[in-house]
Amino acid sequence: MYCIAYKHFQIKLLPIFFIILLRKILILVTSYFLQSMNLKKLQEQRIRDILDEKQKWSLPIVEKDASIKKVLAILTARDHVWVVEKKGSKKLCGVITESDVLHLLAPPRVPRYTFGKKYSISLLYKTARKAKDIMCKRVARCSLEDKVGDTLTKMVNSGLRRLPIVENDEIIGEITAHYILQKLLGKI
Repeated sequence: MYCIAYKHFQIKLLPIFFIILLRKILILVTSYFLQSMNLKKLQEQRIRDILDEKQKWSLPIVEKDASIKKVLAILTARDHVWVVEKKGSKKLCGVITESDVLHLLAPPRVPRYTFGKKYSISLLYKTARKAKDIMCKRVARCSLEDKVGDTLTKMVNSGLRRLPIVENDEIIGEITAHYILQKLLGKI
């Protein structure tokens, strides 16, 4: 009797184990499918649809005639700063990143044979005085009407983690890879 009950118990336990296992597999497959569906849906959305106000008003901005000291002060809190034409304007001229400043802080690498300039742009030789001297002028950008998928492609192709959102040559916000990931995972 004990042996039969034991076998009977084993027979009932086996289907329950498989039901639990199948349920876990179904949950995993469903969550993976839903995440991939969310990614497709997110890629089709416009930047306008996913952008919140913080991405618009918390921009690190400096004028192109600002001193290097002011740029460095901003870069202690942020890893980049957008350069605009003048104080009242938001016309985008360029961007300065920590990497750009790192090249200024390192000893200059002057080739053995140089023609024209005596030194490259450097803080040591005081050839960089203003933000416009060190900014990167060619900035990849996106607009509010761009799709998130296209923006991600621009980020990948240009090797950037953030892009300015520009309308009529004026910066109105920024979109980062980190922000898009948070949107995908539903943390924002």
